[in-house]
Amino acid sequence: MSRRRWLDVLRGGFLAAVLGFAWWGLHDQGEELVAVVRRTSPLALAVAAGLVVAGLLVTSVAWLRLLAGYDHRLPPGEGRAVFFVGQLGKYIPGSVWSMGAHAGLARGFDVPARVTVGTSLMFLWLNLATSGLVAGSFALTGAWRLDAGVPTWLVGAAVLGCVAGLTPYAVNRAGTAIGGADGPLRLSLRGVGTLVALMALTWGCYAGAVLALAPRPSVALFPVAAGAFTTAYAVGVLVVLAPAGVGAREVTLIALLAPVTGMTTATALALLTRALHTGGDLLLALVSWSLVRATRREVALPGPGVGGPCDRS
Repeated sequence: MSRRRWLDVLRGGFLAAVLGFAWWGLHDQGEELVAVVRRTSPLALAVAAGLVVAGLLVTSVAWLRLLAGYDHRLPPGEGRAVFFVGQLGKYIPGSVWSMGAHAGLARGFDVPARVTVGTSLMFLWLNLATSGLVAGSFALTGAWRLDAGVPTWLVGAAVLGCVAGLTPYAVNRAGTAIGGADGPLRLSLRGVGTLVALMALTWGCYAGAVLALAPRPSVALFPVAAGAFTTAYAVGVLVVLAPAGVGAREVTLIALLAPVTGMTTATALALLTRALHTGGDLLLALVSWSLVRATRREVALPGPGVGGPCDRS
């Protein structure tokens, strides 16, 4: 079998695995999800879906800015396709598939694999540090009551750790050590500040989506939604064997929302947000890939660890 044929088989297997695990993450709650959707206002669903897609689009900007910090810049359209198609790898159990997919796709634009992996790892750290900063800040100010027996001093220490980890010195040192074999990561204070602002906007969109779906949305619910969602996201990332944090993220989100919204509402919100995020990931990957094809630059789905993913015909 020719190398090209093997690549086609691996790409097809990658896509099949993504779709299979994405379906697996939702199928057990299929009937419950349908019932929840029927009880939810179409306007609320539309607003929440729009906010989720907006948040996902902002994350692509952050990832591409990190890549540019290594002095590798992709054209905006192709860059979004590399990011969103590669992100589908997170639906396969383990924490390496999306990084491998990103590296395979970006190699077609002459980006060394180590640089792309470094970008994805620093992007993951940016997500975790800013999520901790959001959750911890709301908990410390009293806008969100963390009913988990966590002492205030520990929350404060975690917030300070996140702030320290987001300084240009820390980001550049870590990024250079991880992915700087072909050049260091160079981000100024303004550059890091922009990344933090982008992630703050992302978390705001995701919390807004939870708020829009709530039966009785209120301003007071926003910090609760933001704190609960960012904490649930971090837990989902740390449970590396769960595809896209499925299960772990929902259990955490329900546990943190239930004291305020009630168990039934919290469960419905967790199901709906999971469905919207999964749908948003798949939609943006399809749309970005289709737009690249429409401009006569084909970005093919990679197999993990497979090079040459981009056929610039």
